[in-house]
This record gives sequence, structure tokens and C-alpha cells, in this order.
Amino acid sequence: MKRGYAEYEPLSPTGRVRSRLRRNPFRTAHLNFAGWSALVGLCLVTGLIAWYAVTRLGGPRWVPWAAGLVPLVVVKLVDLRRDRLLRQRSQVEVVTIRPSRDADLIRLGAIEKSGAAAFRSLGMDLVADSPAREVADFEGAHAADWLFVAVDESDRPFGLVRVEFVDGNPHVEQVSVLPGHAGRHTGALLLSHVAERAQELGFTQITLRTFVDVPWNGPYYARLGWRVLPESECGAGLRALAERERALGLHRWPRQAMALTLDPTRGRAP
Repeated sequence: MKRGYAEYEPLSPTGRVRSRLRRNPFRTAHLNFAGWSALVGLCLVTGLIAWYAVTRLGGPRWVPWAAGLVPLVVVKLVDLRRDRLLRQRSQVEVVTIRPSRDADLIRLGAIEKSGAAAFRSLGMDLVADSPAREVADFEGAHAADWLFVAVDESDRPFGLVRVEFVDGNPHVEQVSVLPGHAGRHTGALLLSHVAERAQELGFTQITLRTFVDVPWNGPYYARLGWRVLPESECGAGLRALAERERALGLHRWPRQAMALTLDPTRGRAP
């Protein structure tokens, strides 16, 4: 399996913040050459301006030296602020993934529909205006134990992944997370759960169909190890799904099939 879901370790909130800080050239604990050069240059410029002001207007000679240290002090204060945010974000609760329960089904349509505003912001009103799914739409995957939810500390679902079977493979029909819970890699964790279960059962790949250019669709899956599935590798089931999407008018925005390759031998006990 590629570095995708069964081996993928989504960054925790702490990890994401640390990653951003390491890339920042003004992070004093991780300064690169360009960052130090810019910081030293800024200190020199500030000191020279203060020296000129003291020379012209008078004042104690220590002022230019103190002024030259101001950029360094400011950067350090910013670092301290970021460290405090880092500690706060590290306390965010861990996402729990579990199989769906009967009582969850009534909530899932609203979760799936919650992404409508994001699609509308891209001018995809047809997608945004599609009706919310009914409880009956989830019952098949629920009964087959292929419906999983992400729950909060009160055990209330805020994310879901629904899996059907297409061409003999697990097929991710839908993965959704409430916008208020975005940024915690919940979608990746849900798909990781699906991939691990499929791998344990000996499947060699899982598939999905998605929009090519929507940032949280095709590009997102590609970053997590999914590959575009050429038309020649699509079975009758995937081709039928493509035709159904065309009948619904979704073809006005490019769509594609994608697959995640699994290593079934890793999921089996020796």
C-alpha cells in the first residue's frame, strides 16, 4: 500500500502548528540563513535610524543599541505567543471513529448536507442544492457494517464515511465532516478506518469518484496517496456511476475515479 491511509498518520493539531513554525524563517528556534540575514539586517537598519535621530536631535548613546534589538525582541515575543497557541491546540480532544449505530442515522443527512455552502462558494449551486439524504439511504451501509462516524466527547456524530461495493471493491460513496470540526484531519481518519478494514479483509484497493478540481476533493485525495484511475481500469460499476453523474448534470465540473492500492497481506494474521 502507498503511504495513504492504513499507514497515514494525520498531523495532530500540535504537529500542524509545529510544521508551520518550522517553515517560518523568523522562527528564532529554527532560523535558516535567509531568516537570520533578514533579522540582522532589520536590526542594523533600526539601529542606524535611531543613531541618526540621536545625532540630529540629541539623546543618550544607548538608544541606538536598544533600538537595534527591538526587531529581535518582537520576533521573540511572536514566538512566545505561538508557543502558547501551540500548547492550547495540543489540548484538543482526539477524534474517535466508531461504527454507526441506529440512533446515529437520523443525524447523518444533515452532516452530509453541511458542505453545501462550500460548494456554493465555487459556483456549484447544483451540488449545493441537492436534497439531503434520508435515513433509508444510510441503512444499507449501516446494516453491512460499512458506515462509520466520527464522534465528539458526547458521542454525537460530526463526520461520516459511507461505503458501498462497486466492481467487487469497497467504494467510498461519501465522506463528510461538519464545517465546525474542520482542520482536524477527520476526513483522513475516517478514510483510514475504511482502508484498514478493507485491507484486513483482503481487498487490494478501494475506489471513489470525485471532482477533479475542487480543493477538498481530487487534490486532497491525491495528497493522501490516491491515484487517478484511468478509464481503461474502470469496471462496469464505475462506468455506470459516471453515467449516473452525467444524467444528474454533474459533468459540467470534471469528475474522475480514484483508487487507493492496498496490500492485503499486511492485514492478515500469519
